[in-house]
Amino acid sequence: MSALIVGRRSALNNWLRQFIIFIDVKNKVYKLQESLLGLFKWGEFKPLPELDYVLVFKSFFAKCEACIVDDDETNTQAYYQISLVHSKNRRLIVHETKNKETAFDFALNIAQQLNLKVKD
Repeated sequence: MSALIVGRRSALNNWLRQFIIFIDVKNKVYKLQESLLGLFKWGEFKPLPELDYVLVFKSFFAKCEACIVDDDETNTQAYYQISLVHSKNRRLIVHETKNKETAFDFALNIAQQLNLKVKD
């Protein structure tokens, strides 16, 4: 079992701006690293807040203006977001993927390492 969890998500211009989150389970800190063009990177480690649970959420928003936004299971533009919920309703988005199985595998792994429950 790894003591470092790494999650990835993209901004609206996913080729221009990316986010990577590093969670150090052992030291209970996290770093949200933002990068521009994959070259310029910034972010610093902060204490991990008191976490409530891991949330898997299917987001029906499109990450591009020309994309069609449908709210059914066949929507190829929808993303599954895995978040750490703290302070009852605050979310720290950890990972995004279009694959449902990958999303739940990631959520179960992070929940096990942080000793949390998964909600969807």
